[in-house]
Amino acid sequence: MNCCKVENGLHLMPGNPDWMFFTGIGLILFVSFLLFFKKNNRRLMFRFDLAKISFIGWILKRRWLQFLFQFPIFLLFLVILYAGLFGSSQINIAPVLTWTIWWGGLIFAILFFGKIWCFVCPWDFIASLVSRLRFWNVNKEPLSLNLKWPKYARNITLAIGLFIILTWLELGYKVTSDPLATAIMGLAMTLLVVIPILIFEKKSFCRYGCLVGRISGLYANVSPIEIRSKNHDVCLSCQSKDCYNGNSNGYPCPTGLNLTGLNENTYCIMCTECFKSCPEDNVALNIRPFASDILDYRKPRLDEAVLAVILLALTSFHGLSMTPVWEDLTNGGDSIISTLNSFFGLGPLFSFTVGMAGILLIPFLLYLLLCKISKIIANNGMTTKEIFVRFSYSLIPIALFYHLAHNGMHVAMEGQMIIPLLSDPFGFGWNLFGTVGKTYPMLLGDTSVWIIQVILVLIGHIIGIKIAANAGEQMFGTGGKSFAAQLPLLIAMVLFSFISLWIMHLDMNMRTSMM
Repeated sequence: MNCCKVENGLHLMPGNPDWMFFTGIGLILFVSFLLFFKKNNRRLMFRFDLAKISFIGWILKRRWLQFLFQFPIFLLFLVILYAGLFGSSQINIAPVLTWTIWWGGLIFAILFFGKIWCFVCPWDFIASLVSRLRFWNVNKEPLSLNLKWPKYARNITLAIGLFIILTWLELGYKVTSDPLATAIMGLAMTLLVVIPILIFEKKSFCRYGCLVGRISGLYANVSPIEIRSKNHDVCLSCQSKDCYNGNSNGYPCPTGLNLTGLNENTYCIMCTECFKSCPEDNVALNIRPFASDILDYRKPRLDEAVLAVILLALTSFHGLSMTPVWEDLTNGGDSIISTLNSFFGLGPLFSFTVGMAGILLIPFLLYLLLCKISKIIANNGMTTKEIFVRFSYSLIPIALFYHLAHNGMHVAMEGQMIIPLLSDPFGFGWNLFGTVGKTYPMLLGDTSVWIIQVILVLIGHIIGIKIAANAGEQMFGTGGKSFAAQLPLLIAMVLFSFISLWIMHLDMNMRTSMM
């Protein structure tokens, strides 16, 4: 049974009931202290290579494999562009298909299938076609100036900046309900991918600049899918490094990876070129336990750590921005936006920008402060920066599973909107499948959504605690002083999970396709 209220034309979804909210808080506290202070028993992580199955191994080496999946997604992308540019501003499939179905489902796809979006990405399809001038066969001299990506930009700062800008446009300008703006953003992303591939070597933008790829890159470390070498010694003895350099059978790794040192999913875009180019048939597509990479992340980086904190802040901000606490759309009562409006008197967009900056800054400063306290307690030579970077990876599953909880709510509450739009995708007055004018129930009721959300937040917190415990043991060792040094970070994780539960406890303004 759904209990959404309608006030001033807006659907107001009640937040999680008190008993569920406080039960979630209790469970968070219980598992935090149970797991954080439990001795970590290291165990060998199992792997099963799907490429050992003859048909899968055969198809992974076919040059047309990626085209087979990318081309239909590319056609769907063209539909979205046409709908946004030429369709009705009121009845239009572009916002729902983009922001509810794609953006909502993307995080679930990453959780189970890793960097699957990079494999089917329509922007990559367009860029590859422009550069390679062919659909799948190898072109030894792609159309490109082949310049090196600038050294100062060999980090993910650009992707972080684009992610912040996207969130500002998405929520501040409300492009998620605007078909034309949605199409323009799709075209802008196309240019962002195509122009660099014509200037720089390989697919440098995919590695350093793509906001979707970098977000999914960190999240994909939780996924049970990976591409790795079958036998590390074979890679070490390989002289040609065809996975990195390419050959007549496959392109060089687009993101400059070498199977010899590939231990995380972060920058692999699952293009499968290494399956085609490896002369030793030494590439595996493994199924492994969830969070295998991130439980013992081998190459922690400051830029990734910053993105992890920003991911946590902005995913929470997405949820908060839909609540009356942020902006009361039903009766104009007190809210963060109204307070900022009154203080600055410069309009809602300026107030939104200031509020969003504060939401970004406060978690960052809080986490930094707690890292500083850990450094003082440990007093073992570790710097605040080292603690900040190493522990930040424990925040990734907290952000990921709140992201899943938030996006899952949208799919469950708004996903049915796609059904009538399939009959009239452009608002031209069609009724192709007879679904126009009919109403369809939400995919899940409120209670089901609430329970799933609390469970997801709890799962993310449990994984995060295990990662933090591993990192703490590596940095501080064991014993009472070690536990004391880790306590501030445990407090940070508990606070961030509490915030996730609190946001879900608030009523939600269910605005169309607001992700």
